[in-house]
Amino acid sequence: MKKQTAVMETSFWVIGHRVDVLSYLYRFFTLVVPESVRNEVLAPDPRYPQRVYGYQEMFRLLEGQGLISRRNPKQSLPRFHAGEAAALALALQEGWWLLINEQRALIFARQQGLKAVTVPEFIAYLYQADLLSYRSTLSKLDQLAGNTGPQVMQAARQAVQVLAQQRGEKT
Repeated sequence: MKKQTAVMETSFWVIGHRVDVLSYLYRFFTLVVPESVRNEVLAPDPRYPQRVYGYQEMFRLLEGQGLISRRNPKQSLPRFHAGEAAALALALQEGWWLLINEQRALIFARQQGLKAVTVPEFIAYLYQADLLSYRSTLSKLDQLAGNTGPQVMQAARQAVQVLAQQRGEKT
């Protein structure tokens, strides 16, 4: 499969880091982020301004190595948060894939005809591609359930269950 260019939104990066799937992105995508997404990812925690979280450090490292590039849309959307609005606008403008984990923005993106992928869908795809075991897949889905809309979670879980049954894995 040829690598696709994908615009990443903040929630995908943070949640993807939490469940340890970001490194797999580079098999499939060339990553681009708008400045507002970069700012959101790297923003200090107001409660603990001296802390640097793992997802922030990883972002800086990969950006420094040229594995995350920045590009802003010509015009942002007047809805959603700054990062979501810019990522959606850039993906629409360029016809690129969108990596997002916010349900409202995901619905909007798909209504606009964008190819959009959530973290649970990406995890399900990694299982389908035999890059993750069944147990690892379930564990990762369980870890992100509290930060992802139930409709998105349900669709990913169903896809994994169907595939696991076809493979004869314990379900």
